[in-house]
Amino acid sequence: MTVWAERTVRWGAVAALAAAALSGCSLRAETPPLERRTPLPEVVVRDDAAVREQAVVDAASDGSSTLAAVESVTAPVRLEVLGPVYVATPGATPSPTPVELSDAVLDARDGALAAAAATPDEELAVLLRATALGHSLALAADFVVTPDGWPEMTERLAGVASLGDALTPVGDPSVDSDELAGLALVHDRAAFAYEVAAARAADDERTAWLERSALHRARAEALLAVPGVEDRRDDLYDVPPEAVADTDARIATARATETALGERYAALWASVGGPEDGWLCNAAYDAYAAAFALPGFDVADVPALAGVAAVS
Repeated sequence: MTVWAERTVRWGAVAALAAAALSGCSLRAETPPLERRTPLPEVVVRDDAAVREQAVVDAASDGSSTLAAVESVTAPVRLEVLGPVYVATPGATPSPTPVELSDAVLDARDGALAAAAATPDEELAVLLRATALGHSLALAADFVVTPDGWPEMTERLAGVASLGDALTPVGDPSVDSDELAGLALVHDRAAFAYEVAAARAADDERTAWLERSALHRARAEALLAVPGVEDRRDDLYDVPPEAVADTDARIATARATETALGERYAALWASVGGPEDGWLCNAAYDAYAAAFALPGFDVADVPALAGVAAVS
């Protein structure tokens, strides 16, 4: 083969390769773009909740209030459970507009309540109801903690219009009569323990225990007034002497009593809570708030997702 013929063959091969490359480019250019994936509705709800939690985390990072101290611990827990935010097309994300912590907390609380009422995903609804209660408890800690002296042991409501202002069932409750009977017994036992504590105390401490005893007694009566609820109360309950031996022991007993009651109500609220069950959230809030108001409050006393562990 001549040199000229050899060059002709080589250039022909190069031309063929170039044509193939150009043809490939043409084919790729004409291929339809990938469709943008649409997240499932429950993913959108979860993402929105995560975005609200992130706003709380950001707003709490520089705060020095009790609310900031609580949310800086509890909000990251909720954010981790909610999971990472779904991103359909990765890219630059605009920086969020800074907001006041109280506004971010209220937005997260109200958003979680609204989403829980709307989503058909019951597992997600449980998480959202617990999230809403968690933010309510953070607000409670910020409001009721008393650095010095004895607080008034009054009833406290979550302060959410959609939940109403009841602490006991209104109308036909979602909670069955057996559970209501158990709650009445717990309240009556708490009332008795507070009476014993009051008998060992004096002055403002004694007044605080008597106030709380009367509230628990009234709550038990209200629960027993619901048709079909069995009265399981006893005349006497065992209160170990060491549980009321001195002020510190009585405070510890009161805190344990209210926290256990709060956990029970929180689990019920998370599992069955709907618009007609706002009393469960209010009752959980009241019990936890009473525990927070006692001397010796600690940020660790505030649960991030009250009731969820008991439900799952």
